[in-house]
Amino acid sequence: MVSHLHLDKNNFNGEMVYSHKILRLNTTAEVNSKSESRSSGNEYPDPPTLHISPDNNIKTNSQDNGLQSNSNSSYLGALKEWAVVCEAIESGDQILLFRKGGIMEYRSGFELKFKDFFLFPTFEHQARESVRPKYHAVFDEIEKNNDIKGTETTTTASENNNNSSSASKEYTKVTSFVEITHFSEVPSLERLKALEDFHILTDDYLKMRFNYNPKKPLHLLLLRAYKLKKPIQIMNKPQWIGCKSWIQIDSHDQDLELYFANNSISENPFEYLKTISNPCIDDDNFNKLSEKVRSII
Repeated sequence: MVSHLHLDKNNFNGEMVYSHKILRLNTTAEVNSKSESRSSGNEYPDPPTLHISPDNNIKTNSQDNGLQSNSNSSYLGALKEWAVVCEAIESGDQILLFRKGGIMEYRSGFELKFKDFFLFPTFEHQARESVRPKYHAVFDEIEKNNDIKGTETTTTASENNNNSSSASKEYTKVTSFVEITHFSEVPSLERLKALEDFHILTDDYLKMRFNYNPKKPLHLLLLRAYKLKKPIQIMNKPQWIGCKSWIQIDSHDQDLELYFANNSISENPFEYLKTISNPCIDDDNFNKLSEKVRSII
């Protein structure tokens, strides 16, 4: 049975219609007391996990009555994603992400841990042949600008290329964040093929991801992206290295505190960031694209 998560602004029975000025979503919360860090060596506690409930509401293991990006947490979420995909999202050429979880998440599969989060560009496993030819020039320029030596070939399920140049960089430049507006499983390769107008990845790459770890579903994330007017330079941490989806950025991180200046990070940081950022796709066009995606899935 395919489960779907619809995040609708006024209620959960209609479509989410965007107005750039009104973007808060009310959701229901449930408690899941997970108190220990996973055995991956992460020194931080696990962030709340968002679950799909029978009524299509977001559920979280927080006691807060309204999920607002886990804003009461001491950490802000960031999703590791290929640098070329981050560029495509910021350019308005991609509004979908497809996830099964990294090698370090093989048993659990992908979990949606945040509704709003930063895109954390990475070069781990990024492969030129996995993006469509029209984006090869962009790919080459990104690798050149970041002094990446050569292009990495497509990795198999058994490979964990943790020694990539992105892992050794001292800082990562974060230039965008996203809000998830729909989350669901992709039921078939045919349905996946029908979504090709909304991303830059090749059919072969997505087929490989669909078939990888077949006991776990491939998840689709429909996202509204925002470009930061000023990038955030984040110092990389050793615990962020590896084939994992999520990282947690301490809200007291000096780089974040400098960026937010006198604005409190604890008071709904992503809502504040929306006031000083630009949507990558305007409201009308995003609503039209979103309707097309929903009609397919």
